[in-house]
Amino acid sequence: MDSVLVTGASFGLGLEMSLHLAERGFDVYATVPDLSERGPLDETAAKRGVRVNVARLDVTDPQSIDAVVAAMVERSGGVYGVVNNAGIALRGYFEDLLEEEIRRVFEVNVFGSAAVTRAVLPHMRAAGRGRIVFITSIGGRVGAPAVSAYASSKFAQEGFGESLSQELRPFGIYVSLVEPGIIPTERFGAHRGFSHRALDPGSPYHAWFLESQRLTDRLVESSPTKPGHVARAVHQALTARRPKLRYVVGRRAALVLLLRRYLPGETFERIYFGEVMRRITRPSRKPAE
Repeated sequence: MDSVLVTGASFGLGLEMSLHLAERGFDVYATVPDLSERGPLDETAAKRGVRVNVARLDVTDPQSIDAVVAAMVERSGGVYGVVNNAGIALRGYFEDLLEEEIRRVFEVNVFGSAAVTRAVLPHMRAAGRGRIVFITSIGGRVGAPAVSAYASSKFAQEGFGESLSQELRPFGIYVSLVEPGIIPTERFGAHRGFSHRALDPGSPYHAWFLESQRLTDRLVESSPTKPGHVARAVHQALTARRPKLRYVVGRRAALVLLLRRYLPGETFERIYFGEVMRRITRPSRKPAE
């Protein structure tokens, strides 16, 4: 039974991916940054009649990473797959973001996924096989207002994964980037991740930020894409004989990327970026003086 490590499994996509893979025969190590957060994972696993190994792993804590990888190697003899899902969001216009908030996003989303990947690579190389999956976002291919820090961290993950894929292919290790569009999960609720200054009425971006969040809420509520769609894409990346480098999840995300691929750059920017900006900065939403 192949072992797979999933980071950020306490809710949302990570929880669904962990259970989906366990249901399909993988020995899943579903990790959470704090074991006090394991309740929803345990409850959902029990309801679905599946078993996962729940362990503490904070992607910014090297000792916790090494401990989980060592446990996997001792039990399974190696590590077949890693799903780098752990991440945090940060919403707010760039000028309203504190430097420490931005650094925290990169510590978790970029350096955290790199640390987990570094820990498993020696075992994958020794086995001559392995799968590494990064859960990025359409926000790693197309930027948007009020998510400059988050999007830039996802752009970084995209570049990291694309380069890593070329470095590791000769060892029989495949890298895939799974790119979901907007999906209704706790990421857009309790874990939305507002900057401390994003909601300050004195910010010159305040009205625009509020409108950007209303637009986001409408997109979340109407999204046809669910966590299960992402879980299926991850399963494909782990099981396909020759997995793709990129898996775009969701019709809306696919459409936006299709337009960006085939429209001239200035045309796409005028149509897509222009429409987003018009919706957020319409005359009735004037910035503070």
